[in-house]
Amino acid sequence: MRNRPALALAWLSCSLMAPPALALADNAAPVAAASSYILGANDEIRVSVFGAYPFDVKTRIKEDGSITLPSIGDVMAQGQTTNGFATKVRDQLKAGGYFVDPIVNVEVVSYVSRAVTVFGNLQNPGIYPLDRPQTLAMMLARTGGARADAADYAILQRQGEADRKIPLSNLDPVTGSGLMLRPGDSLFVPKAEDVFIYGQVNKPGRLTFESGMTLRQMLAQAGGPTLGGSEKKITLNRGKQKIKRADLEMLVEPGDVFTVRERIF
Repeated sequence: MRNRPALALAWLSCSLMAPPALALADNAAPVAAASSYILGANDEIRVSVFGAYPFDVKTRIKEDGSITLPSIGDVMAQGQTTNGFATKVRDQLKAGGYFVDPIVNVEVVSYVSRAVTVFGNLQNPGIYPLDRPQTLAMMLARTGGARADAADYAILQRQGEADRKIPLSNLDPVTGSGLMLRPGDSLFVPKAEDVFIYGQVNKPGRLTFESGMTLRQMLAQAGGPTLGGSEKKITLNRGKQKIKRADLEMLVEPGDVFTVRERIF
């Protein structure tokens, strides 16, 4: 239980704790929710009352949206902000004659009803409360952003819908990272896929695939052809398909293997 404020302070205190974090990485950091979080069924909360008859109750909001508190019985919590619920409890305690001016503190211990699960190659994956309107991009920023080896897209899993692959560079509010999230959504950012380039190139080997990448851009990332290499003599192996002369403007696909061959002097 947190330290109690001095009882002489005649004001209402309402604060929040971070979710106990069903974090999916060792370095995942807890995230505090704003006081605008709307309580719902199955959220776990702590209600602390300071005054003549203090009590501290840690409980889960029932399916009907209520909790049971000493002195006042069942109180409807669902649909309230933590601030609003603290005020409601305070008013009912005063109306019952048990307290003159109680101090009420409400904390969210576990977010269940309005949360988004964010996992994958991110700095701080975990469960984050929808304590304010959040776009996909805003939620990923809240995790600290993607790791260096992350893909440039996220997969949105939403109940009743097929999984959606969303390019992070697309800010469209309907189809892209500007999409508004809903309670229960899950976001997955996978590891970036690879492409390969070998032969007469300055930095042969594996490169990170990027959506929309052309062979010309890939060649530039590999340091360009050596003095003995030719941009006009690049072969491509794509699965079972082999292209003997790849076009520099062609779009690269995950798993592509390019070979820069020697020029003929």
